[in-house]
Amino acid sequence: MNYQKHYNKLINRARSRILDYYCESHHIVPVCMGGKGTEEVLLTPEEHYVAHQLLVKMYPNNSRLIYAANMMS
Repeated sequence: MNYQKHYNKLINRARSRILDYYCESHHIVPVCMGGKGTEEVLLTPEEHYVAHQLLVKMYPNNSRLIYAANMMS
């Protein structure tokens, strides 16, 4: 499965919409990978969870991403 493709689709969809209900801010480039102060998008809680699961699949050796995904569970 192409996890990067699915992650990009999720992010691109979030860039082109406005949510008028509860949402969560997500760094497109994770903070632990140098993304502090970079672009963020608004995701639903479910999308945010999926985004973090995809990041773990894309970077399975990054312990900080694994930790962040586990904290969402």
